[in-house]
Amino acid sequence: MNPLIILSESLRSLQKNKVRTGLSVLGIVIGIAAVITMVAVGEGARRRVEKEIATLGDDWIMISYWGMQRGGARRQQGMPPNFTSDDADAIERECSAVRGATPVNRITMQVVSSYGNYQTNVLGARPKYFDIRRWQMSAGREFNADDMRMLNKVCCIGATVARELFGAVNPVGETVRINRVAFDIVGLLESKGVGSDGRDNDDTVLVPFTSLERYLAGSERSGTLLAAAKQGYDPATARQQIRDLLRQRHRLAEDEDDDFRIFDRSLTMQANAEATRTFNTLLTTIASISLLVGGVGIMNIMLVSVTERTREIGLRMAIGAAGYQVLEQFLCEAVVLCGMGGLFGFILGWLVSKLVSWNYGWDTIISPWMAGLAVAFATLVGVFFGFYPAWRASQLDPIEALRYE
Repeated sequence: MNPLIILSESLRSLQKNKVRTGLSVLGIVIGIAAVITMVAVGEGARRRVEKEIATLGDDWIMISYWGMQRGGARRQQGMPPNFTSDDADAIERECSAVRGATPVNRITMQVVSSYGNYQTNVLGARPKYFDIRRWQMSAGREFNADDMRMLNKVCCIGATVARELFGAVNPVGETVRINRVAFDIVGLLESKGVGSDGRDNDDTVLVPFTSLERYLAGSERSGTLLAAAKQGYDPATARQQIRDLLRQRHRLAEDEDDDFRIFDRSLTMQANAEATRTFNTLLTTIASISLLVGGVGIMNIMLVSVTERTREIGLRMAIGAAGYQVLEQFLCEAVVLCGMGGLFGFILGWLVSKLVSWNYGWDTIISPWMAGLAVAFATLVGVFFGFYPAWRASQLDPIEALRYE
């Protein structure tokens, strides 16, 4: 039979019971919309992790002094005088897998401008910090080695600090007082937003490490290093090189524990990526159950339709219709139902995804291929759940069907 004739007959049959057809399609619409929405939310979460990796980097390593274990307790009083500075120099000089290292010290302080005041994190580091954290300037310049050597009172501020202290005014060239010490703003950091840990990366003021130690830190010393792996090197290799070097420099015996701890950013990013994948799988599974329920509904409706149209089927077969032609018609009806459900479901899923983005600020990604996938998947559901009712209709005995009341 001509496919167009089969399609025409299927549409005519579906139009005879508009309410039942609409309810049948509704089950598929809800299922497909749920799948599209969940996939869009999951894709948005995955893209957010990828964006965070791109902006923050997944190749930087933090090393913190941990102290020596004595009498079952770990003590930090014995931190070497030049733990961070000298060890950072040694790491840059001797670790082939490391592209840069810097001591860092973070202190929460009140920062005052001519427009207002704000409490934020003041972080001292070497110029290598900008490369390690992949941090560019949106205005102005980075502080440099000359600023470090000359103990210049200069700083670079994040977007959040700039907004709180200066509003819409360009902060570059302005002066702020940190702990009553005047610092000139030479650069505005490019915004990195809020990380997956909920911390605002832009809520910071960066100053040269030497200036922080001289003017701000007082007796508070740094016990933290930051390093980053070279491009093409596994961060695990860089981490192992750093560990071997620091154990050698700190003269630790083989049976002694490390007096430092190494935190690898790549491990956190891998954990975030894995959690996102698990989250996506869970959401898609839950949404697929909705689609499965819709498919069962289609099968039930088609079985009812076969029962109601038994005499019609018997008449068709009595005047020469073959069993496979009956099967084709009923299977086509199921596919048409699910295909329409897939199309409307995609539209509804797109609208719900946008609503989620507008109301909750979540990233949702709808790709063009999702429309084709939604219709194709719904069609497969129609074939799968429509085959049995169609096969059952094709197996009816024409004489018994004509006698059916």
